[in-house]
Amino acid sequence: MFTEARFEQSLTSDSTIQLRTLLRDGRTVLRLFTPAAFAAVRTTIETRQQELTSLPPLLAPKTRTPRFPTSRWLRAELRSGATVEGELLARYHTQLELLTLDSGLVVVERADIEHLESAPRPEHRAITRFDVGNGHRLFLLPTARNLRRGEGYFQQTDGALYGASYGFTNNFSVGVLFSVIPFLPLRNQVLLVTPKLSAKLTDKWHIGGGMMYTRLPKLDPEFKPIRTGIGYGVVTYGSADDNVSVGLGYAVSKTGIDKTPVLHYGGQKRISRGWSLVSENFLLLGDEPGTLGLFGARHASRRFSLGLGGIYLLPFHNFKEDAFIGFPIYMDVVYRFGKGSRR
Repeated sequence: MFTEARFEQSLTSDSTIQLRTLLRDGRTVLRLFTPAAFAAVRTTIETRQQELTSLPPLLAPKTRTPRFPTSRWLRAELRSGATVEGELLARYHTQLELLTLDSGLVVVERADIEHLESAPRPEHRAITRFDVGNGHRLFLLPTARNLRRGEGYFQQTDGALYGASYGFTNNFSVGVLFSVIPFLPLRNQVLLVTPKLSAKLTDKWHIGGGMMYTRLPKLDPEFKPIRTGIGYGVVTYGSADDNVSVGLGYAVSKTGIDKTPVLHYGGQKRISRGWSLVSENFLLLGDEPGTLGLFGARHASRRFSLGLGGIYLLPFHNFKEDAFIGFPIYMDVVYRFGKGSRR
């Protein structure tokens, strides 16, 4: 494959003709042509041009192939939901060759491409980071960012809790978390269902809200479960990697809506290619005010993430007697599926 080719004639007595070809790898190749060979090539080109211009209109194609992006750095969204981004090295009738930052040379079948577009060229390798869940949650608390349509993940927490979340649209997702505790009836296992609606106001600001339905086992002789829910609203500022959230929730039960709200706040900060710091907190109001929360870190790769956190309790009264910090107490393993590109 070459980038450019041109004929050059030397201004000397022998009038040497040569073809100078610039290859894609930067090398230059020279080839000598006799006057007769050069004349034959020129005649062939002129004949072909006359043939193309003399085609009748009925032989012209009825459809026009979409214009190929002029940028050398492309992003290809595949029908499988995956995304490949890299420098275009070569394009063939059925394939494209892209040089990616992380996987090297990747051959993409044109039939598998759903959408192809130009993309900004990364300035350096360090920006190729991956997020799990598009920054839509901290540890357990939701943010106002949402899963994209077709994006989801499976989750295992503390060895006994299993769950999954899925984005039905870019603005609506549902998550489920349930326990597998031996010798406990199925109807008394922990169950958490979290539908969420959200909206993007700007590139940085998101708002959202939803309901967190919970069923907790009550450890009494009858094992009667405790069913309750929390309606909440939340505002998030930032990107998938670096964001802060503030929300307000009210508990809902058979007796009605709790008059005392729960304020939750937190954030996450990417500190390296793989690691993020995470904090989520509750401001407790009422008879025993204080703050309760989780703190820790998460390591993320393209498809997997591992979260590890501790818990703390800081009461506003009797601080010396009731304050508590425990680590580690929270651990989750997440596998992400669906779309893998950033937003």
